[in-house]
Amino acid sequence: MENLFGIDNTWIDYALVLLIYGLMFLLIRYPKPKLELNYKANYIFLVGLWFFLMFTGNYLFHLLGVMSYLPWANNLIHSFIWVGLCLGWLYYCTHHRPLLEQFVLFAFTSFIVKMAEHMLLGTWSMDSYLGIDHPLAYLIAMSIVDGFYPIISRWVINWLGKKGTFGVYVPQVA
Repeated sequence: MENLFGIDNTWIDYALVLLIYGLMFLLIRYPKPKLELNYKANYIFLVGLWFFLMFTGNYLFHLLGVMSYLPWANNLIHSFIWVGLCLGWLYYCTHHRPLLEQFVLFAFTSFIVKMAEHMLLGTWSMDSYLGIDHPLAYLIAMSIVDGFYPIISRWVINWLGKKGTFGVYVPQVA
């Protein structure tokens, strides 16, 4: 069970994390509560893409020693619910905003979620990271990495949209 849930983590701990995700999703979807029909394929594509990349990447980077271990349950819900569904919706709501603004928004919302996971599940922690001896250096660095979500998503959607792949459509950005 330790590999599945982490050391001393219970269903209640995970329920609290899911509550945080739900509250963050309410906040994220406030400006656009309904998914536009012409953006649905993009959203579904981004959810699947980012879930796959994060779920496999988190584990592979752990094996390489670049990331700390995420218990399987945390990796699953973080990759699918937070990165896939929630950050996917945040991208839908903000893709028309300047990239720097998106970067800060994604990094900051991810910092909030990672801090909650750290406090509730004890994840997202390393004693030092990138030569910085502080227990939150790793958590902050991984939050900054999430700031690149909109930049990478825009590039992928533009690239696939030009090829007419997966029904992905390139929204007009002012």
